[in-house]
Amino acid sequence: MTTNEQEELTQLTTTEYIPHVPAQGYIRYPTIYKDYIVFVTEDDLWLVSSEGGRAERLTAGQGRMSHPHFSPDGNWLAFVGREEGPGEVYVMPALGGPARRLTFDGGTCTVLGWTPDGGAILYASSSGQFTAKYTVIYAISPAGGPPQQLPVGMANAISYGPEGGVVIGRNIEEPAYWKRYRGGTVGHLWCDTTGSGTFQRLLNIHGNVADPCWVGKRIYFISDHEGVGNIYSCTPLGEELTRHTFFDTFYARHLSTDGERLVLQSAADLYVFDPATNQVRQLTVTLPSQRTQLSRKFVAADQYIDTFALHPQGHALALTTRGKAFCLSNWEGASIQHGIRDGVRYRFLEWLNDGWRLVAICDSPGRETLVIIDPASDNEYKLLPDIEFGRVIELTVCPVENIVAITNHRQELIVVDLASGQHGVLDHSEHGRIYDLAWSPDGRWLAYSFACSAQKRAIKLGNLETGETHFATEPILADVSPAFDPEGRYLYFLGYRVFNPLSDNLQFEWSFPRGVQPYAVPLRKDVRSPFVTETRLTQDLRRRPGFVPEVAPAATADDSNGTEPQPAPTTQPPNTSNRVYIDLDGITRRAVAFPTGEARYSGILAMRGRVLFLVHPLTGALSDGQSRGWIESFDIETQRLERIFDNVNEAMLSRDHNTLLYRSRARLRVLRNAEKPRSDSDFPGRETGWIDLGRIKVSVLPAAEWRQMFAEAWRLQREQFWTEDMSGVDWESIYQRYAPLIERVGSRSELSDLIHELQGELGTSHAFEYGGEYRRGQYYRQGSLGVDWSYDPTTERYRIGRIIVGDPSDEDATSPLSEPGLGVAVGDAIIAVNGQRVGPRLSPQELLVNQSGSAVSLIIEPVEGNTRRVVTVNAISLATESAARYRDWVDRNRRVVHEKSRGLVGYIHVPNMGPQGFAEFHRGFLAEYDYPALIIDVRWNGGGNVSSLLLEKLSRRRIGYKFSRWGKPMPYPKESPRGPMVSLTNEHAGSDGDIFSHSFKLLQLGPLIGTRTWGGVVGYTLNHQLVDGTTTTQPEFANWFADVGWDIENYGTEPDIEVDIAPQDYMNNTDPQLERAITEAVRLAHEAKTLEPTPGKRPYRGWVNKPDESGTDIESASQ
Repeated sequence: MTTNEQEELTQLTTTEYIPHVPAQGYIRYPTIYKDYIVFVTEDDLWLVSSEGGRAERLTAGQGRMSHPHFSPDGNWLAFVGREEGPGEVYVMPALGGPARRLTFDGGTCTVLGWTPDGGAILYASSSGQFTAKYTVIYAISPAGGPPQQLPVGMANAISYGPEGGVVIGRNIEEPAYWKRYRGGTVGHLWCDTTGSGTFQRLLNIHGNVADPCWVGKRIYFISDHEGVGNIYSCTPLGEELTRHTFFDTFYARHLSTDGERLVLQSAADLYVFDPATNQVRQLTVTLPSQRTQLSRKFVAADQYIDTFALHPQGHALALTTRGKAFCLSNWEGASIQHGIRDGVRYRFLEWLNDGWRLVAICDSPGRETLVIIDPASDNEYKLLPDIEFGRVIELTVCPVENIVAITNHRQELIVVDLASGQHGVLDHSEHGRIYDLAWSPDGRWLAYSFACSAQKRAIKLGNLETGETHFATEPILADVSPAFDPEGRYLYFLGYRVFNPLSDNLQFEWSFPRGVQPYAVPLRKDVRSPFVTETRLTQDLRRRPGFVPEVAPAATADDSNGTEPQPAPTTQPPNTSNRVYIDLDGITRRAVAFPTGEARYSGILAMRGRVLFLVHPLTGALSDGQSRGWIESFDIETQRLERIFDNVNEAMLSRDHNTLLYRSRARLRVLRNAEKPRSDSDFPGRETGWIDLGRIKVSVLPAAEWRQMFAEAWRLQREQFWTEDMSGVDWESIYQRYAPLIERVGSRSELSDLIHELQGELGTSHAFEYGGEYRRGQYYRQGSLGVDWSYDPTTERYRIGRIIVGDPSDEDATSPLSEPGLGVAVGDAIIAVNGQRVGPRLSPQELLVNQSGSAVSLIIEPVEGNTRRVVTVNAISLATESAARYRDWVDRNRRVVHEKSRGLVGYIHVPNMGPQGFAEFHRGFLAEYDYPALIIDVRWNGGGNVSSLLLEKLSRRRIGYKFSRWGKPMPYPKESPRGPMVSLTNEHAGSDGDIFSHSFKLLQLGPLIGTRTWGGVVGYTLNHQLVDGTTTTQPEFANWFADVGWDIENYGTEPDIEVDIAPQDYMNNTDPQLERAITEAVRLAHEAKTLEPTPGKRPYRGWVNKPDESGTDIESASQ
């Protein structure tokens, strides 16, 4: 082997097969005890000297580890582990050894530290609460046993000082994930200096606070009120604010202490701060790691399918999965991978018309561009790098020439000649994206759905020869999904045109839940509707000599002036065989409806003599499972509609219109002529049409994939962010700042952290990242009995402290122990679960691991009497328990409001502005709107998009009543609020919850009470996933209001009446916000001049001047 060959092999193996391995990893979550530091990297715990140096791996589990904390004596480590599913508290020897799981809560979980005496581990959890946003602090013995809630109320950070003092943190999140955040959920501190149980709000700085650490006489914490997250401190009284570090690029994060020194992370590095010297130093840490999570792996192709296409003749497939490009014959042979093997993402892989070359979108130059793949050529790969597409949304290939049409996020329609590289923008919409591209059979016309206003979409036709575009339909609302008849006679489409109202079953409301019908447009004036059937008599008449047709012969021109258009210089002359002629004059008035009626159509496919429709069922937004549709076939000749395939998500035809491909969840099926297969089997093969996707072997090199994902996440923000100047952020320099850190990433969770930090630089809401292929251990679903446990140490009994009844009529929102006839009561003890005896170190919750949805046998000892009995119930999921807790919380609030207001005030809670919130609003509103006053509680509102619908209901002004002889008067408008309203909000009301809170004030519906809201009103759409299924969101739509402009974003809405809830309020089980709302609502009810149904004497409709027997006019006598 020559020296050059050796160098080439070395370069190949180090760059393509073995990624560069740095000496340092991506360090997170450090904790310190004297001379030792434990941190997390590669999802495991590592131990290193407090001076730095070579680290030692402490864990090698299957799940991710996080948030470790040394015990006060340094002998133990408590941390969050995920070996069996959700994050729970684990404990292990500090220098290594077996780890033991302590908690079985199933809620959110963060280990916060230890009590000063080391007797308990402290952790924050949402377990047992009505919302996952509500976290409280629990203490649990390192030996196990029942956890005990600390009497500090809502909190998720804690640190102890001398003399029993304690500081707690609320809303302590990751400031680096939304840098320079100033909204309602900024982290803040409450301090009890003596341990008396009385807390005072600490500091009032304009910034985000995190990670309080009480060291000596000062409280240290991280704050970004001066621009970048750094370490600050103050006295326990909030005085003498002092800055200690001066990071100016990356935030200080994850501050922790052993009571003497502090340790922290910045970027991916480890730092130690010594308060005694006021010095911070960076540690150099080396990892003797194999970095196993960077090793090559294989993943299932069917789980990551992005796009797919049939061969022009239908006998093979091209698809992209996990960002890689593959081709395979339908039922036999091997799969072929095309293009660059790793580190590049391919999308929209399509066959060219020669049947062996392909075209795709590729991001290998650092931006999306077109590539031509020629498997028969030595130079397989041809880039067209000089075209700036932005983010490609749709791509389709001309059926006769090597021309592609592309739409992008900039709402452009671009046509590219692959042979010459010439390209141009055929159309552009100012109102929305262009989509649903469809070529005419001769490749001269391109049909598409075009947003012509904010309210309407039309089908347009683009002429590839002239470059002109024309409207083909005149929409009522939206026309979508065009498809040319293979014979070039008709253009089919779906129209949102049917206004056939359906009455609501629960309220006075009408809606149009279907509203879509398919239509056909005859492309020439002489072409009749395809739904006009000829009788035998007219057919015979047409054969007679001298018969004069009732319409003119086929037109020979494409436009109204009858002239033949000239070819455009930017495209090849199209094939003139089977030429499609279109009479544009009057075309928008030629649409005729298919005789199918309306439905929830989503796609239309044109075959010879048949048209296929993709239809979806009418299901509730809260229904379980994925709503899947079916395919219907309409026979043009017989005019019959037949349902032919079920469980269909999406479908397409081959370019020759003879082969159907459809997706059913993660499976693909190919059927010639869309005919039902000869076998009903689910096995793949020619007999069934199912494709064996297991033939595709998808290898993944994580390091290369993560680089690509990081770059794509950055590009998506650049392309999609709502304002071109990125709100003043230098996005190019941000990439240069964070890109080097990708080389230190050693696990998928570290990549998420890095993307979060990157997107946090935008300083804007809704820049999320979630999902993806994390390292996971086993996942055992936690079962529940829907109770609060009360442990009796004297008798060593776990007793039922409260049964979460929720809604007994809803099996998805109640405890199984509330079942009628079961006879289980508060105070009863659970002696055993499935035959296993419960004890001090074996809780019922531990025995319910992996029992969700299963029958469990319980031995119950009644609180009164000694007769034990056995009952069997089905353990519920944590989602069902959470729903029951939410229902209990709402119902309790409603009872309190009714009782304390003496029946004057009604109560509604809205948990979010999505389907659940819409349902909850109406569940409350329809029952409560006629109270003299209303409280609308949007605390903890998770956002969504239905706020305007709710405000529309609340804005109804009662102007009259409807009287009948027997019933009570009914208000007009129907279901209109009777009197004044107040709204409750807090810092956890965000997004559309922000908007509702602000709009409630702006519309002057009543006073807003509570705390300042979250402050995130730049919305997003879920349009983009990375190759491993990760969702990243881009802030795309900024909300502006007449009174404050853009200023709700990153600030929130101020209440008219500010009321906070102190830790001692939680201890006393009081809700001062709700109490103040009741007071205000009662006052307004008494002061309001509401319209009441007391119109006075009912009218007389008799003969006005008819005299009675005495001669007196009846009308006069009645007055």
